[in-house]
Amino acid sequence: MTKVLILRARDKIKPIQVRGIDIVQIPVIYTVPNEDVIRSVSLADVDYVVVMSSAVIKYVKDKLTSELGNSAKIIGVGPATCNVIRRLGLNCELPREFSSYGVVEYMSGLSRGKVAILRSGRGSDYVRTELGRLGFEVVEYRVYDVAVDPTAVELACKLLDLVDIVVFMSPMTYEAISGCAKKALASKVVIAIGRTTAMRLAIDGIETLTPSEYTQDGVLKLINKLIITNNKG
Repeated sequence: MTKVLILRARDKIKPIQVRGIDIVQIPVIYTVPNEDVIRSVSLADVDYVVVMSSAVIKYVKDKLTSELGNSAKIIGVGPATCNVIRRLGLNCELPREFSSYGVVEYMSGLSRGKVAILRSGRGSDYVRTELGRLGFEVVEYRVYDVAVDPTAVELACKLLDLVDIVVFMSPMTYEAISGCAKKALASKVVIAIGRTTAMRLAIDGIETLTPSEYTQDGVLKLINKLIITNNKG
């Protein structure tokens, strides 16, 4: 049976069962709300809200449901984010590529206006920088920070030698275990959830595969494809 280790955030852990695959999920990171920033979030006069993570929504859902004007558009970075937003009774639009790059590409075709970006305190400034360059008025709120769980990291490091495939669901999940992972990953199949995560691992010389769709379902389809290919070989 193929053994898969998925490294992700604590609030993303949900049961995954796939026939023929032994999946272990380890929550190596968790979110910490930035209360001062949350209090400062103002959406009343924006034309667009860009939500870069589903984790953002639990901290600002009251403002999303009460402050947005009728013409304001919400753009979610991926299906999981938009699903949470839609459960609030709000519309949510998706880019073709579920990433920072996809968000910028999508918004490049929209009328210019004021954009509020809701995101974590980690990661690149690509969306803010590029939207500003495109002529949008941009305000950014780093709604939460990301912290590492050392106990979970220790467990993940011990499991690396026991699995066939390692999946990183964000750049920070790699950074959390990079100290123990670099050598161990050389003999593993490594999957990055998307382009940004793959680029982070590439900095350390780690080759990765990425799914055609940057979602959990996309990752599982890629794993199934790898297993089928190996079985045929």
